[in-house]
Amino acid sequence: MNRITERELEVLSFLAYGYVNKKIAEVLFITERTVKAHLTSIYKKLNVKNRTAAAIAAISKGLISK
Repeated sequence: MNRITERELEVLSFLAYGYVNKKIAEVLFITERTVKAHLTSIYKKLNVKNRTAAAIAAISKGLISK
């Protein structure tokens, strides 16, 4: 697995708490497009297809806590 960046971990954390892309962008002071780019990278690195699976994988791998 490729290493998940600090910024991707931040995105993953907010995703796990149910934040939508727009809210993640606002909180991290980035664009929604950038959030989507991070999510695409996260999905690839975790070998998942959606945000729910990404959150579950991140928690089960100990990348983030819930």
